[in-house]
Amino acid sequence: MPILSVIHHYRPVTRILVYTLALTGLLVIPTSGSELWISQKANPWVFRAAMNFSPFPSIQQRPKLPVEPEEFDPREIKAYYDWRNDMFFREFDLTGSGSVNFMTARRTYKVWLDEFGTPVVLTMGDPVFYWIDLNGNGKFEQELGEMFKDSYEDGVTGNEEPYDNSDLQEPAGPGPQWERPQN
Repeated sequence: MPILSVIHHYRPVTRILVYTLALTGLLVIPTSGSELWISQKANPWVFRAAMNFSPFPSIQQRPKLPVEPEEFDPREIKAYYDWRNDMFFREFDLTGSGSVNFMTARRTYKVWLDEFGTPVVLTMGDPVFYWIDLNGNGKFEQELGEMFKDSYEDGVTGNEEPYDNSDLQEPAGPGPQWERPQN
């Protein structure tokens, strides 16, 4: 079967692509057989490339955050409202080690006290902060990349960023100095 009749059986978009590649010299159409291939002889600027597992090996891979368990999950150790931050925190033991190794924080929408004086908290749908104990030492260490913020508050989708509050930890500057006016 001639090569052009083989190409004719392709979809119109594929045919246009094949003809375009053939006209630019990137695709060599042999006179016998029905094989199509990219030619390095036809265009010396075409090279075969192989991708490594990580295309950017110098960039450290971020850990994948676990999805926050549902409400009343047995792995939840503690849940509490912090009125100073106006945030609702949940602590989890995801590995069964007996210590907290995952924590989330949500912004609150509305808070009131019930008839017993217990705060009732309505929160946003997804957390804004995540903590994960990567080295298993029982602490959440920001300098080791164990704290993340989700600016979009859309759950664990991969757009979470490591949180850096080092600029908040720096001591305040001297501020403006006042001098008594001279008479």
